[in-house]
Amino acid sequence: MAFRAPPYCLYPPPTKPAMPAPLPPMAIPPGAPPPAGLPSIAPGISPAGASPPAGSPTIAPAFMPPLPPMAIPPGAPPPAGSPSIAPGISPPGASPPAGSPSTTPGSSQPPPAFMPPVAFPTPPPGQARPGLWCVANPKAASAVVQTAMDYACGSGADCGVASPGGPCYLPDTLVTHASYAFNSYWQRTKAAGGTCDFAGAAMLVTRDPSYDGCRYVYM
Repeated sequence: MAFRAPPYCLYPPPTKPAMPAPLPPMAIPPGAPPPAGLPSIAPGISPAGASPPAGSPTIAPAFMPPLPPMAIPPGAPPPAGSPSIAPGISPPGASPPAGSPSTTPGSSQPPPAFMPPVAFPTPPPGQARPGLWCVANPKAASAVVQTAMDYACGSGADCGVASPGGPCYLPDTLVTHASYAFNSYWQRTKAAGGTCDFAGAAMLVTRDPSYDGCRYVYM
């Protein structure tokens, strides 16, 4: 007996069901309860996106007070998002640093002027100051003092006053005779650049070395 396949029934493919058309908005009379199934809305609150009813007062947005300034410890970096302020410039509304001069807004005050130091003229080179005399250095060697005195007496110094019989001869010492010779030479040549050194055999003093009848020259 031959096997026979059962018969199959062919049906047309199902069609996509169509969406129902939206219902028109339903007018609800004032005071009537909302229909069943509608979301409940608290009295006095309009749905999101709905215009306020005519004659309702305008409500301003809530005012948020500004936050107090945040204290930043010295040397700490500013918080992210804060405006950068150049060093030495105070932010708007900040109090001036302590010790800074106060100025009236709108008034221009010139900066303080600093006067340069007063320079007094210095004496020309070789010119002695008042009250200076050139005498022999008692610590110098006798041979150096003798050589320097011979040079001074041969270069214009008045050594006759310190020679035997002169008013500056006594006391009869090398230092006394050389002191008068050195001073006589230097007083005559200091204006032209002469110095009181004589290879270390002379030095300057501020006390007049004159004594008794011996008067040291001062020019």
